[in-house]
Amino acid sequence: MREIKFRGKRLDNDAQTGPADGWVTGFYYQGLCEGKVRHFIASCPCVWEVDPATVGQYTGLKDRNGKEIWEGDIFRDNNKVLRSVFRVPGGLAFEDNPVSFGYDHRAPVYPYSSIAEMQNVSWLSQCCEVIGNIHDNPELLKRGEQ
Repeated sequence: MREIKFRGKRLDNDAQTGPADGWVTGFYYQGLCEGKVRHFIASCPCVWEVDPATVGQYTGLKDRNGKEIWEGDIFRDNNKVLRSVFRVPGGLAFEDNPVSFGYDHRAPVYPYSSIAEMQNVSWLSQCCEVIGNIHDNPELLKRGEQ
């Protein structure tokens, strides 16, 4: 069974209250505070307010180095082609050519490959390496091959 957890970038960015890179993982929820919807990630005993644009779910998959693959991650395959992971109706997918098609996945039509297939899961774990994410490293997608 896949572990359900989320990742998001803290708004406070205080290294004393969480990881120095600003990313926190745990349970994601929204709350109404002072008439405004705010977004949080909790991992006992801590709760952090996060930027909702950065929130992504763990895919349950790992790259060839054993690093967890999250929505919004950018990975490189053995052919040095870059791809990004994102959510689509019914599951998760990766973009085959983020350079040509951009990385704004809110558009109703976008080319992607499903990562639900066992062949793709095996390919991700044996041939791919997470090298960044669309929030911290958007320049990677603009470069294409690395």
